[in-house]
Parts: sequence; structure tokens; C-alpha cells
Amino acid sequence: MFSLSNRLPKSGSEFPAAWGDEFKFELVKSALRRAGIVTSTLLIIEGVLLLSDFYRTQGLKDGPDAIFIWRLAALTFLLTYRFVVERVAPEVARLRYFLIFGMFLCCWASAVLAGIAGDMSTFTIGALGVAAACPLPGRFNSSLFVVSGAALISWLYVHFPNAGLFWSSNIIATCLIGIVIEKFTFDAALREFSHRKGIERQRERADELLYNVFPATVAASLKEGGRSVALHGEVTILFADVVGFTPLSSRLLPSQLLDLLEEIFGKFDLLAKKHGVEKIKTIGDAYMAISGAPSVVDRQVERMADFALEIIQICKEISKNTGFDLAVRVGIHTGPVVAGVIGSSRLCYDLWGDSVNMAQRIESHGEPNMISVSEPIYYKLRNQFLLEDRGLIELKGKGPTKTYALRGRLTLS
Repeated sequence: MFSLSNRLPKSGSEFPAAWGDEFKFELVKSALRRAGIVTSTLLIIEGVLLLSDFYRTQGLKDGPDAIFIWRLAALTFLLTYRFVVERVAPEVARLRYFLIFGMFLCCWASAVLAGIAGDMSTFTIGALGVAAACPLPGRFNSSLFVVSGAALISWLYVHFPNAGLFWSSNIIATCLIGIVIEKFTFDAALREFSHRKGIERQRERADELLYNVFPATVAASLKEGGRSVALHGEVTILFADVVGFTPLSSRLLPSQLLDLLEEIFGKFDLLAKKHGVEKIKTIGDAYMAISGAPSVVDRQVERMADFALEIIQICKEISKNTGFDLAVRVGIHTGPVVAGVIGSSRLCYDLWGDSVNMAQRIESHGEPNMISVSEPIYYKLRNQFLLEDRGLIELKGKGPTKTYALRGRLTLS
């Protein structure tokens, strides 16, 4: 059913309430821009026409006529709007002032020209211009058309009682057409706005996914079409493997296994964010994280040590709460790596280099709920953390390698 009111969609997930306020703001701003253009144009036109009227009336020899008085009123309105109202009035009030007095001047012009040339075009131009250029929510414009049209018809009937329905029918038709045009314009603007906001929402979701998958600097580079591959002189790498998870796979449903792994790694993710550590990926029941890439951070080794100590504690708590015999084995090493994104499909941020292999092998030779660290890590942490010498362990491809067990932070006496 056709309505005189331009309505916004009901607030909901498809059209949030904030969108309604933003759409109204955009309509008012757009209408005010057009009002500014119209005002500037009419100031020039009416100024020139006022001079021509001054010439036509031979310098107002017989006094100002109705057209001259109307033109003075129009110029006064335009100047007042441009130099006073635009500077002091709020945006909505400014627009309504422009529309009300603009339609009043259109009615006045039509009333003057009706007796001279029988011309109603000024009212038509004003009404249709408002409908096409200044669509607004609600009934403001349609009410303005009805009130101004009724006022003009009443004035014409008083001054031209023999005119019959000729002028009245034209004014009524103009008001109806103006209401229809405004509604079509409003609906078109609403569809364009909703489509644009929908695209923005999809882009935001895509960006959110991108920034969840990749580190922030890498995600920004990918958005710009680049590939963030770089050599980092020193990065701290952690591998953590959940011990006891594989035997559970024969006793639990796949969905139960997934829920348990989600709980463990979900808490690891929160701790990584807390300590400024960058999660790289999960491989089955193994977790990989780094500190110092792709962005350099202060205290990268200390951050990783605190992170490792907390994930050991978290795994103990989960094991106690669930009754499952779970533990986590951790290995940490620091050194140079190449890090970045390669390939063209199913992209992921990854690390390459001997330092990565070293961290993984140190982890694989550790014990449950123990943090094994390399000798470079030991020398960086020995003044702040408690570390135990594990002696030499045989690492594949490395031979006998010195490792240490990280037990906790040193307490100040």
C-alpha cells in the first residue's frame, strides 16, 4: 500500500539501528550540498534579473511592481540563508528553513504570475525539485507539498474565483507527482545505501578473517597485493605438543576430541595475545608460535618464556578438570629465520630455516609438562628464570646438543 511517509526498514541484523541514523545524516548532508549549489546559482540569476527589472521599470519610476518585490524577497532569502542560516543553524533546521521558505517563494511567484500570464510553472519546478533533490524520511516534504498547494489554491480561489478547476487540478497533480517522485528517490537512495553498507560489511568480515589468519603487518601487505617474505635475524620459536592426546582418540568421539582440542588451543591463543606472542599454526595436536616476527618486539625471549610457563599450567588445569591424562611438551629456540607467505592458493604465514628445525627437535626430545630450551635461550634467560641443565641430548642431524629445562621465574629475595 502506498504511503505518504518515507519509512526506513525495521532495525535488525540486516539493517542495524545505527545504519538508520547514518542514512538520515547522509540524506541531510546531500540535500544541503544541493541547496548550496541552488542558492549560489539563484543568487547570480536573481541578481541579474533584479537589475533587468530595475531597467524594465525605468528605475522604479512608477514604484516597484509585484515581480520586483518578489525578486527582492527571493534575494533576501538567499542572502540570509547563505550568510546567516548556513553559519548558525543546525543542519536539519537549516534544511527545513531552506525547504519551507523556498516553497513559500515558489507559491508567491505562482500567485504573482497567475494574474500576469496564468503561469503555475514556478510551483511545479519548486515541488518537483524538492522531491528529486531533497528526499527525506517521514512526511516532512509531502506535508510541505500539501500545505503549500492548499494555500496556493485558496489564494487563487479568493483572487480568481472564475478560474474554475484549471489551476487547482494542476497544483494537485503537481503535489501528487512530487510525493511519488520523492518516494521513488528516497527508496532508490535507501537501496543504494543498503547495498553499499552490505558491501562494507562483507569487506569488514573478509578483513576480520584475514587479520585472524595472518599477522597484522602481513595481512596489510596482502590486502595491497604484496607478499611479505623477509629474513629476520633473530626470532624466538616455540613448539608445543599435547602429550596423551593420541591415545584419547581411540576412546573419545571425534566431536569430543575436537571440543577438547578447541578448549586447549583456544586458551593458548588467549595467552599468546596476552604476552604479545604470534601464533603461527596448529598441526594436529601441536602448536607453533613465534616472538619477534613479523614485527620486532621488546623482550621477545622473555615473552615466550612467560607464555610457555602459562601454557604448562593451563594444560595441568584442563587435565585436572576433565580427568584426562594430558600434558604438554614444549621446546624453544631462538635464531634467524625466513618468514612470510608464498604460493598463490590456501595461503599461510610460515617460517623456514634451521632455527625452526632446532626448536621442533628440542621439543620432541623433551618430557611431559617440561619446557626444553636451547643454549642461546639459556644465556638470555639465566638472570631472570630458573633453568636446569639437561646435559647433552642427541638431536637428529645435529648430534649432541646442550639443552636446559625452564622451571620458572627467579624469585627476588
